Amino acid sequence: MATPVPPTLREEELKQDFLPVSDPQERLALVVEACAGGGIPAADRQDADLVLGCVSRVWLRGSRTDDGRLHLAWDADSPLVRGLAGLICRIYDGAPLEGIPGFRSSILEALKLDRQLSPTRLRGLHAVESRIRRLALEPGSGA
Repeated sequence: MATPVPPTLREEELKQDFLPVSDPQERLALVVEACAGGGIPAADRQDADLVLGCVSRVWLRGSRTDDGRLHLAWDADSPLVRGLAGLICRIYDGAPLEGIPGFRSSILEALKLDRQLSPTRLRGLHAVESRIRRLALEPGSGA
């Protein structure tokens, strides 16, 4: 079994993946494409999985692995939001549960994506990250 990667290291890996792209629009497009993920089939989406605080609907589901990691699945109505939520989720997906609640991502700022997004969109992405931290704290089998 692979060693779990803490969110701090995963965030650094993602920064290294995307920072070499100097054009801001190209970087945003690459993030959206690379981080969209597999989604959640429409039939499996539940209201309980909706992230409160997002204007565009975002579904986020978490489960715990037997070895104490958080596994995430996400989807959104908008392809842009799906990719941006995926960027946040990839930082935490597969991370050890104990390393998640105290970590605050700075990837949007580091990649300068915060300069391209509306305040409403940024609040929604911060809500995604807050939801991930709550999922890591939930007792039992997860979300």
